[in-house]
Amino acid sequence: MTIKKSLIIQAILLSIVSLSAQNVTVNLDEEHQTIRGFGGMVHNTWQGGAGLSAEDAKLAFGAGEGQLGLTALRIPVNENKADWSKELAAAKLAQSYGAIVYASPWNPPSNLRDGNRKIPESNWQAYVDHLNSFAAHMKDQGAPLYAISIQNEPDWCHEWTCWSADDVYKFLKNYGGQLRKNGTKVITAESFAYVKTLYDQVLNDASALSNVDIIGAHFYASTAASGDNFFQYTLADQKAKNQERWMTEHYTESQGSGNMWRAYIKTGDQDQQAKYDTVRALDVAYEIHRGLVVGNFNQYTWWYIRRCYGLIMEKDFGNKLTIPTNEIGKVSKRGYVLSQYARFVRPGAIRVGATAKPMNHVFASAYKKEDSVVVVLINRDASATKTLNISVPGATSITSWTKYTTSATKNVSNDGEISATNGSFSVTLDKESIVTLVGTGPQIVIPQGPYDSLNVPTIPGKIEAENYDIGGQNKAYYDEESENKGKAYREEGVDIEGNETDGFVVGYTMAGEWMEYTLDVKKEGIYAFNARVSSGAENASFIMYMDSVAITDTIKVPQGADWATYGNIKGETKTLPAGRHILKIAVTGNYFNLDWIDFQDPSSVKINPSLELSISKANEFEVFNLSGKRVGSFVSTNSKNLKAQTKDIVRHSGIYYVKSKTGTFCKRISIVKE
Repeated sequence: MTIKKSLIIQAILLSIVSLSAQNVTVNLDEEHQTIRGFGGMVHNTWQGGAGLSAEDAKLAFGAGEGQLGLTALRIPVNENKADWSKELAAAKLAQSYGAIVYASPWNPPSNLRDGNRKIPESNWQAYVDHLNSFAAHMKDQGAPLYAISIQNEPDWCHEWTCWSADDVYKFLKNYGGQLRKNGTKVITAESFAYVKTLYDQVLNDASALSNVDIIGAHFYASTAASGDNFFQYTLADQKAKNQERWMTEHYTESQGSGNMWRAYIKTGDQDQQAKYDTVRALDVAYEIHRGLVVGNFNQYTWWYIRRCYGLIMEKDFGNKLTIPTNEIGKVSKRGYVLSQYARFVRPGAIRVGATAKPMNHVFASAYKKEDSVVVVLINRDASATKTLNISVPGATSITSWTKYTTSATKNVSNDGEISATNGSFSVTLDKESIVTLVGTGPQIVIPQGPYDSLNVPTIPGKIEAENYDIGGQNKAYYDEESENKGKAYREEGVDIEGNETDGFVVGYTMAGEWMEYTLDVKKEGIYAFNARVSSGAENASFIMYMDSVAITDTIKVPQGADWATYGNIKGETKTLPAGRHILKIAVTGNYFNLDWIDFQDPSSVKINPSLELSISKANEFEVFNLSGKRVGSFVSTNSKNLKAQTKDIVRHSGIYYVKSKTGTFCKRISIVKE
């Protein structure tokens, strides 16, 4: 065969492959929900104290090779106070890796429930007090809750406490706001089967909905054969603009090993009739995909982290299975499947537009965060590989994508680098597999904004040092090196560490470093502040600025016995203007730890008009999407009109940043286009 003829045949074969491949287009400008993370459950009361060891926590919450990358832990609110501390060790372990902890009650104290397994309305205030007491206990013990639910599975009445949809509505409307007492977000009751009627009344009443931060649900009525309508919730799409959706519990069945990749066994858990069914670890990935893409969920939590059917293998508690000894304590196939999301789609990532089903049996989703883009692909076909042409027009400077695969024979295997040209490349998926593609490049720029857009910090109020703005190095913070030396909470250069007493603190501080916090000053005036700090050095100090103007003199941090001994230092600001501003904490002397700064109401402090910080009555503003692309500008004389004016000039729903041209004002705004 001649060389020329050989080249022609190769070209024909390549064209055939290209024709058989289907396209996935990723649109970085099409922004959907922010991802809160992926988690698992520990219930030491039911697990006999064996819910999570230190080694388990490293496997579960570490994000390195062979680890799960979980960022959330769910624990129970036990009905008996004597059992409250049983979950404390697990909570602290999870938080030491930067995970959030949230809690759900199965039952109230027995004296609050009647013979019909219900809590009478006359006992609702006592029930609120019970939940708040648990949240306070966790906070006082150094493991504060991120959120708390009002009821686990209120529609599984024959075992747990029973709530009607009307009960849920009236309780949240009249009592829900009280559950934020300890800085804890409020989760609705969590339907075991995502029964939408349990939430409809709350969604249709703005007053009740304002007392809700998270819509919680379980997926027990779904299987891989369920239709997409199970995950869809149009009313929530329309009404829940400031609420997240969390899938807080599911497992596919408990009679088979979590290491089964494909097997036929007799299932029949929960409400499902016993039958022989195909058990596939990949069905977990398919469910996560539909929860995120079809249901717009922000967070997904598996049931037990360590169990024979869980994310980390354990012997079978029911003695129905024989689990090989060499599997116990190791990540299961189901765990590896979930980690294809959890390790790479990290908290704060935004789901963006992607061709959801490019071909039969294949599903795609995409996410962006700061300078990275992640594409997750699922091939549910057990008989054929699939080839896809991927196009990411907004990421043309990413020239290499790392491919990770879990299949029957692979466990988050690093399959190497794939070269991209002008944002385009091709990838082949193994039979019945999940593939995560990770691309990193400098073009994905997210404007500065508050760390949690749903809970912008305020003055008066407490500013947690670790919750500095998003936006990255040289924009939201400056750190001397890129490593997080404390290795906790956030995956950036700011050095954050956790401890049992004070939660998360910023440490390893060096002169010249700084952090910024977008916040709202409720009232103009002078504020007293109280900063919780520690230092073992002689000359530690910092200074605070508001919109680049100094609002304090240099604040000296006294030398203590060591860096683990904390105390409070008090001071007073200069006059602060009301409205949205950026607070900067600048390190001027090396080596101190900063936990928080609490600003007190100005009414208790004598006003000093010597410093006036003001914003011009008329400002020109620029609007940016989360890719850093400028999409327009406008002039405003009233800060209350910013959202409406932004909505007038943008074309798509999503999160936008409005910034004054003077650089003194930046606000994150959520826009919904009808």
